[in-house]
Order: sequence, then structure tokens, then C-alpha cells
Amino acid sequence: MPEVLSQAEIDSLLSAVSNGDLESDAGKKEENQKANSAGSEGGPNWIAYDLTSHEKIVRGKMIALQGIHERFARLFRASLTNHLKRQVSVSLNRMDFMKFGDYLNNLVLPTSVNIVSMTDLKGSLLFIVSSKLTYALVDAYYGGSERPFSKVGNRDEFTSIENNMISKVSGLALKDLQESWKLNYPLKLQPLRNETNPHFIGTIHPSELVAVLTVDVEFESLSGSCFVVLQLEPLNKIQEYLAFNVTGDFSVENGEWREHWIREVMSTELLLQVELGATQKKLGEIENLQNGNTIVLAQDSVAPLTVYVQGLPLMAGMMGNVRGNLAIRMTKTLQSEDSSEGDINEQSKVANG
Repeated sequence: MPEVLSQAEIDSLLSAVSNGDLESDAGKKEENQKANSAGSEGGPNWIAYDLTSHEKIVRGKMIALQGIHERFARLFRASLTNHLKRQVSVSLNRMDFMKFGDYLNNLVLPTSVNIVSMTDLKGSLLFIVSSKLTYALVDAYYGGSERPFSKVGNRDEFTSIENNMISKVSGLALKDLQESWKLNYPLKLQPLRNETNPHFIGTIHPSELVAVLTVDVEFESLSGSCFVVLQLEPLNKIQEYLAFNVTGDFSVENGEWREHWIREVMSTELLLQVELGATQKKLGEIENLQNGNTIVLAQDSVAPLTVYVQGLPLMAGMMGNVRGNLAIRMTKTLQSEDSSEGDINEQSKVANG
């Protein structure tokens, strides 16, 4: 993740700009040239690498996170455009993996943290609205002067109007998040509470690994960012759903497709045959057969008969008579010898009917 200044560093930087204490670019270039020359003259020449980083491993296991939140950006753009009645551009900027404590240290106050429970996975998700985006939303919705963010002034809390705007936008975002997850996994989200102090979140331990997705929102002359912070440990339970990208959209719900195919299968015509018995005779014996001779079949009259469906032996039943017609009363299925008595009775009713 690119280096982000903390609140104290931002205050120091603003103070240095106003006092003229910042080092010039020329001085920085000279220092960089000296450092490079020292490295070429036999000094240390190395690149820092964090051996504890899990970013590549997590990216490989959860490929779908990128596509899911790109869908979220498209849905959120439509929702914000309809809500604000003006053109809005929303795009997924980047996705970073880090410890949650490191991310908290880089948050710029004031900020609004919406704590959301992933009920099925027993984990948490955070939807964070930055102060810059909040001021831009208020100006866009209420028709403000569209002042630059640098002229708004430093504040510790949001006003009631700003909190109301954050609540509306967060509701739209959570609805779009659920919709964007549907193609991979039907994630159920339950809003818990809102916090302005990040240290009071409490649902994610600072040492836990999280995915931070930065979503940029732009208006005509204003812009800001919101963030989706995913607790990664609960997502390991549904890793198989996140290992591939789903690019297409379904026109109807999966349940409707299931009912459709059940109706199609149930209306399919199948050939049903029952073998009453069989025997083997030599050709000479068959030639000597006369009218009135009895042929004994290799089938007991009280033993179950085999029922063939499309030539496959699938069921067994007892021969009987229903309303003057020969019939078979189903007793068991040959594929599963442990069929329950309830299933047998239900099959019997269907066959007798």
C-alpha cells in the first residue's frame, strides 16, 4: 500500500508549509544523488522485502475480491447518481492487504466507520466514509459552493447534517455490496453501529489481516474516497467461492432456474417395463411345444418383480390388480437399498394412482 500520512504528520506538514520550513526540491535531489553515488561506490545496494507479507498468497486464494468490488463500484455509481440527481463517477482504485492496526494508524480524522456484521460467516466488514467525501456529498446534495477540501478546515466531528448524509450513503452502499456478492456467494450484511473514533471499533483485532479496497468517488469538480475493509479470516470458510471470477449476470434468480428445470425433467416421457419372468429352452424343446403346454418361468409368483426405466433396473414391486388392470405396487428402489418406508409408501401411491 502507498505510504499514507498520519494525522500528526499532516498537521506538521501544514505547519511547515505555512512557516516556510520545508526543504526545497533541489536539496532533496542533491541528497538522493549523494545516496545513489554512495551505493555505487560499494555502499549497501539492496531492496527491502517484508518476509511476513501474505499479500501474494491471499490474492491467489481470493481472486474474486477484485471483480466483486468492481461490480460494487458500478452499482454504487448508479445508486449515487439516482440519489444526488447528478452524474457521479465511481471506480475501484486499488486493493491492499495489511494488518488492521497498521490501517487504523493511517486513518485521517474525522472519519465515519460503519461496522457491519457478516452474519453467516461470523465476521465483520467496515464501510468507511472519508471526511473529504463527506464534504463533497453535502455540497453536491444541498447545492453548496463546492469549496476545495483544503479550505473546509480541521474538525474533530461531523455535523448532524453530515451524519445524516453519511447514513443515507452507507445504506445505499451496503445494499449494493450485497448485490455485488450474489454471483459468488450470497453474503448477508447486518449494520451494527457507526463510530467516529476508529479505536472504538473492537470487532477486528489490530493484528488480524484485512483487505482494504479503496473506492474513488468523483463529481464535476469534487472528489473523495470511501473504503471497504474486509476481515479475511472468516472469508477462508468460503474460499472455494472466491477462487474464480464470475463475469456474467443471471437474468433470474437461481431458485427460478431450479423450478424451471424440475418442470422440464418431470414432463420428460420415459419407457417403463416390468419383466414378469423368464426361462431358457433349447430349440428342440421349443419345436416340441404344443397347445396347452405349460412353461415354468424362473420367477416366483409372490416374489417382487423388477421394474426397468429406459432399460435400467431401478425399482422392484409386487404384481397386483387395480380396477381390472394389471399393476405393480412399488416396494423399493434398487439404487438405494436403505430407502425409507415413507418413500416406499409415496411411490406405491403414485404407482397405484
